[in-house]
Amino acid sequence: MNKIETLFLRCSHFNPTDSEIARLKESYPQLSLTCVDEADYTISQMEKAEIIVGFPRVEDLPKAKNLKWLQAASAGVLQYVDTELYTNKDILVTTASGTYGRQIGDHVIGMIIAFNHQFLTYHNQMKTQTWKRYFPTSDIWDSTILIIGFGDIGQNVARLAKGHQMKVVAVKRTPAEKPASVDELLTINQLDKALPTADYVVVCTASTPETENLMDARRIGLMKQGSYIINVARGSLVDQDAVIEALEQGRLAGAGFDATEPEPLPPENKLWSLPNVLITPHASGLSPSDPSKVFSIFADNLQHYLGDKNMINAVDFSRKY
Repeated sequence: MNKIETLFLRCSHFNPTDSEIARLKESYPQLSLTCVDEADYTISQMEKAEIIVGFPRVEDLPKAKNLKWLQAASAGVLQYVDTELYTNKDILVTTASGTYGRQIGDHVIGMIIAFNHQFLTYHNQMKTQTWKRYFPTSDIWDSTILIIGFGDIGQNVARLAKGHQMKVVAVKRTPAEKPASVDELLTINQLDKALPTADYVVVCTASTPETENLMDARRIGLMKQGSYIINVARGSLVDQDAVIEALEQGRLAGAGFDATEPEPLPPENKLWSLPNVLITPHASGLSPSDPSKVFSIFADNLQHYLGDKNMINAVDFSRKY
């Protein structure tokens, strides 16, 4: 039996348990499995691997001459979508989409509640033992949320927002049937008309060359007076300087950034010091369930790899995701 050299790169999002590895070896004896921490793999291990799971360094991929399938442990894989990185031009790259949507949805709604109920202000008042109350400018259930990107993350944000009785407007690249969680489902060419209607704009679309600087200064200027922007995608999608200017001028009421450009955000960046900004360190997708979900996606995909090659979450290299 020809062995399939498989390299597992352990990390925070992919860390198979002993029992998961034991089940894998029992079900697929043809796998020759190597497990190492992602920082500790060798070039020799890369050169031998037919399958890699995790986050290999981009600069090492051209040396992986036997690589046929890369299963990333993230939903976003822009760093891996250049076919010139791979010796095998029929390379299969799959993502871990479906792993992070529920917890990121919770994170977004948490930010919305924090802004609406003045949690940032109240937390700051604790430092001086100040007892002062504030009325929200509007109720969450009377607000409109605009979700840019309607994959796993966007769909979970919509589901939770609808549970809070918000008006939900979603924007996606191509037309589709509107689900029950959405009041309006638009395409990207309708984004400019939707922006002035939204109290909360949530950016959760895939990072591609087409979406870079999607929320540029012009679109930030189209946003409703007193609205909020929340970015849980990638920092490159939002013009942070334009957001800072809009916050300082009072045109935006607040901003939530789980993704920034660059990461980590430099200490001198103005976003750190603005009182109506909530920054989290690309942490919205963190959950105790992450590693088991990524392993499950890999295990399901392994069946397809050994069979019909109809991989789950397969990257379309022409679309870059």
